[in-house]
Amino acid sequence: MFNDFAMVGTVFWIVVGAVLIANGFFVYQVRIARYRVMQTLAEKGQPVPVELFNGAVRRAHSGLMRAAIILMCLGIAFSTFFWSMTSVSIFHGPIESALWLPTLGLFPIMLGLAFLLMAFLERTRPQ
Repeated sequence: MFNDFAMVGTVFWIVVGAVLIANGFFVYQVRIARYRVMQTLAEKGQPVPVELFNGAVRRAHSGLMRAAIILMCLGIAFSTFFWSMTSVSIFHGPIESALWLPTLGLFPIMLGLAFLLMAFLERTRPQ
């Protein structure tokens, strides 16, 4: 029994590590490609655009809006999942005494609402 939990935990952290390493690798590849383009332009005597130094510029509110939508949907999914695990759901789940369990989905929902508020504040702020 304990070995199964240890195995699940180990696999989980290995996957998290693999995702972080893959992210770092692809960020590195993009940076190297940008430097190669700058080097080629400089060798040919062409002006190097300023945008190549900073990378792609995104508006802050679009990233915040995207994060807000993801977090709110994740919170609704968590709440629905935890509700289905309780005995009062239509699925008659195995958990009888923890009827508070669906409220765990409120954490990502509230974070999503905070990101949504920040996105609207960033959008209305003058540049």
